[in-house]
Amino acid sequence: MACSSGALADAPEASTHAPDAALERPAASQQVVPPMMPGMDMDDATSQHFVWLENFEAVAGTLHGGAWDAQAWFGGDLNKLWLKSEGDSLGDGNEQAKVEALWAHAVLPFWDTQLGWRHDLGPGPSRDWAAFGMQGISPYWFDAEITGYVGEDGRTAARLKTEYDVFITQRLILKPEVELNAYGRPDRERALGAGLAEGQFEVRLRYSFTRRVSPYVGYVYDRKFAQSARLARVAGEPAVQHRAVAGLTFFF
Repeated sequence: MACSSGALADAPEASTHAPDAALERPAASQQVVPPMMPGMDMDDATSQHFVWLENFEAVAGTLHGGAWDAQAWFGGDLNKLWLKSEGDSLGDGNEQAKVEALWAHAVLPFWDTQLGWRHDLGPGPSRDWAAFGMQGISPYWFDAEITGYVGEDGRTAARLKTEYDVFITQRLILKPEVELNAYGRPDRERALGAGLAEGQFEVRLRYSFTRRVSPYVGYVYDRKFAQSARLARVAGEPAVQHRAVAGLTFFF
C-alpha cells in the first residue's frame, strides 16, 4: 500500500544504535556471579566415613555364643576403602572369623567394583585370598554382593550375599538375608568341600528407636551342603544349625 510523503516525514527516524542500557550492561565474562548460600555448594572430592555394626548379637540354638558383622568405609563418591569383618564364637573353641580390606570404585549408579584381600581364621589353618567383585543395589532395592576369590595353591571361591529391608512401619523393619559360598576345590583341613559348600538364611526384626540405634531379634538357618556336610560330620561339627539371635545394630 502506498504511503504519503507527509506520513513518511512524520515517522520517527529509525535508531541505528542499541539502547543505552544495553551499552552499559557488562559482557558475560565481566559479570560478577553472586556467591552460593552456605550449604548449596558441592564438593565431590570431599572424603567421608561411615561405620556400621550391622549385627552384634547373642546366639542360642544348636550351639550357643555370640556373633558379629561389621563394616566401615572411608573415601569419596568415586573411590572408597572398605573394611569388613564378620564371625562368631559358638561352643567350646568353635570360633571362626573373616576380615576383608577392599578398594571400591564406582562404575554405575548404585554399583561399585571391589578389589582387595580377605583373611579367614579358624577352624583349621588360616587362609588368605585375593578378592574381586561388585557391590551395590539391584532393581527393587535389594542390596547385593558378588565376590570371587583366588587363594594359595590354586584355591578359588565365590560368595553371593543379598538382603532386603521390608518396612512394616517406619520404625519396625524386617530384614531377610541369604548368603551362599562355593569353593573350587576341597579344603579338608577346614572341613570344606568343592562346589556349593555353605548357605545361610537369616531373618531379623528390628525396631528403630533412633535412626542410628536399633535392637532386634531373629532366626538363622545355617547349612553345609554335599561334601562339606560330610567333612563337617567327620570333624564332629553339625552340618545344620538353627539359631535364635538377639542383638543391636547401630552406625555412626
